[in-house]
Amino acid sequence: MTDSGQPSRARQVKNWAIWSLPAPVRSFVLLVEAAAVTMVALGAASARVTVPDLVGCAIVTSLGIAAAEMARQVERRRRRFADTPHVNFSSVWTLTAALVLPGVLAVVVVAALYLHLWLRSWRGVSGVLAHRTLFSACNVILCCRLAAWCARSVGLLPLGHDRGPWAALGAAAVIAVYFVANSLVVAIAIGLSTSSWSLKRLVGRVNENLLELATLCMGLVAALLLTLVPWLLVLMFVPLYALHRSALIRQFERAATTDSITGLLNAASWRALADHELKRARTMGTPLGILLVDVDRFNSVNTVHGVPVADGVLRAVGTALRAAVRSDDLCGRFGGDEFVVMLPGSDVSGVLAVADRIRARVADTEIEAVAGEPLHITVSIGASVFPAAGPELDDALIVADNALYAAKDSGRNRVQLSETT
Repeated sequence: MTDSGQPSRARQVKNWAIWSLPAPVRSFVLLVEAAAVTMVALGAASARVTVPDLVGCAIVTSLGIAAAEMARQVERRRRRFADTPHVNFSSVWTLTAALVLPGVLAVVVVAALYLHLWLRSWRGVSGVLAHRTLFSACNVILCCRLAAWCARSVGLLPLGHDRGPWAALGAAAVIAVYFVANSLVVAIAIGLSTSSWSLKRLVGRVNENLLELATLCMGLVAALLLTLVPWLLVLMFVPLYALHRSALIRQFERAATTDSITGLLNAASWRALADHELKRARTMGTPLGILLVDVDRFNSVNTVHGVPVADGVLRAVGTALRAAVRSDDLCGRFGGDEFVVMLPGSDVSGVLAVADRIRARVADTEIEAVAGEPLHITVSIGASVFPAAGPELDDALIVADNALYAAKDSGRNRVQLSETT
């Protein structure tokens, strides 16, 4: 960036330099864009556009731009916080266009909305490059054409006629085709870009997918309104803005309560939830386990391999923790290379079993280093059990911390139970 705050010449070139992408990614991007261009050309050759179609195109485009402008600041903030496939709300209007307009005009709507999103909401946001926006627009064009084809195939078009209860199944099929096609293209692009084919990484969080499905449902409703009672479309703005705000609030909450590297609870959030669990255990008279997990020789990993590999180590440990515990156990990162786990309802044998499972999972994990052989890491774990370790949370943590140091002193890569347990 230059001092004026405008993108430098190098940044402007990078925005469009898809040739700088790895070959597999570049080939896939060009394939999607070529398919979109081909569909547009075929649609334009056989298009029959009427004046009402042009009016409808102008209405949908205007409403889509107005809705995006209304939520512009929210969208910019959501983009900055997005760490998974990002869902924007243009699907409401692009699906509407696909169902009520000729294909060539639906393309005009997609192009206008994505150009507006780029110019007004995404430009200048870190990681949002122009060639990615172009790729997203081409992906949406393909989804629109597939959704329109599906709607015709199931007899849903033209809209506005009562087709009985079967219409609901047809509508669900249209939404499913759009959603699956869009998700599949995005997943392939992410997989090729990151060389990671983890389902969670490719598909994204459940909440984001539900949000996309909600916007597609609203798009179908908007298409019906445009066909039957166009002036009622203005009522779509309030729920759309509310969805924008609720999505942003969820992202803020997640950012405030989780560790950015591992996705586990941060120290403050873990302690707040752990205090609540301890009070419940005290009331019900049930045991409760505490594990302190520390990465062995983490400082040397950071020094020799650098921060990116060290962050990869922390993520791998976080993944191992989540895989080894139950859904209602509390996993958090205390800071640095230290992690903490609370195991409600676990006695000594249960705590030791979980601790050894974590230790074994981490020991079996390979971390991709910058060069050379894959990096293998280990952890040392100190364990304590309430109420034997003490009546308060800090008591249990201190006892587990002492056990952790004992595990370190006895050779690392081992589990040590507190002597008071």
